[in-house]
Amino acid sequence: YAKSGLKVYVNGSVVKFDSEPLVYNNINLVPLREIAEGMGAEVTWNREAATIGVQRGNHKITLTIGSKTVYYNGKSETVTVPPKVIDGVTYVPIQVFARGLGAGVNYTDHDKILRISL
Repeated sequence: YAKSGLKVYVNGSVVKFDSEPLVYNNINLVPLREIAEGMGAEVTWNREAATIGVQRGNHKITLTIGSKTVYYNGKSETVTVPPKVIDGVTYVPIQVFARGLGAGVNYTDHDKILRISL
């Protein structure tokens, strides 16, 4: 993992991260709780199953730590990089996460800015 220097904006407002966004296998990973809150989503955690539920309006994502299978409104898809816990922080692949909550995503590489529109 490496710090990515990624900046994330939701509807033009910057999302502040307590833990640095990371890059892993060319995939941008961001702290789950902050991005969910920044997008106005609710997060639930099932410790026994190690699953995370995220809901925003009628969009629901179910993620499992370490699993490449993600459920969007109950329909499964396979992602490149699974959610991971790094130094006690749960990280998720940002593009997968944002699209799963019905958001538009625009990334510009030259300035490392990801714009999410809801």
